[in-house]
Amino acid sequence: MTVYSVYEPSGDASVEARAGRIAFVKEGFSWVALFVPLLWLLYQRMWLELVAYLAIFLSLPLIFGTDPTMKEIAGIVSLGLTLIFAFEANNLRGWAMRRRGFRFAGIASGRDRVEAETRFFTRWLSGQERQRPHGSAAPATAAKVPSVSPTRPAAGDEVIGSFPRG
Repeated sequence: MTVYSVYEPSGDASVEARAGRIAFVKEGFSWVALFVPLLWLLYQRMWLELVAYLAIFLSLPLIFGTDPTMKEIAGIVSLGLTLIFAFEANNLRGWAMRRRGFRFAGIASGRDRVEAETRFFTRWLSGQERQRPHGSAAPATAAKVPSVSPTRPAAGDEVIGSFPRG
């Protein structure tokens, strides 16, 4: 089972606009951040974290010097820091989301991201319906909340994003 932290944009935008910008951040170890940390930081648009990462790793030769034994120690320290970064990369991404104005909206879990998104949006949309003021009509494009537990789309079903078209 995969667990995601879910972040929702702040603001008074419509439910549809907020739903389109909701971010799912996987909890736990990031393999991509282990093998290509600079590209991962660039892809996630985490500029402050990128600057900090570069400052730390570019300062290692200055700290340990040019002695061959110290270079070996610097390599081990670099490997350890990269491993720690891979374990904490998704936590840093959540922190960056909050810094950008997103707010924590909850936890979603499932066998994969599709199932986690389906479960989250089923709960989230029903919560949005309850928050709507009495007397205001539901938007014409509002999604209907299914009364059954979410399932994976069958083969041949047309799927847009994570949701089957029905």
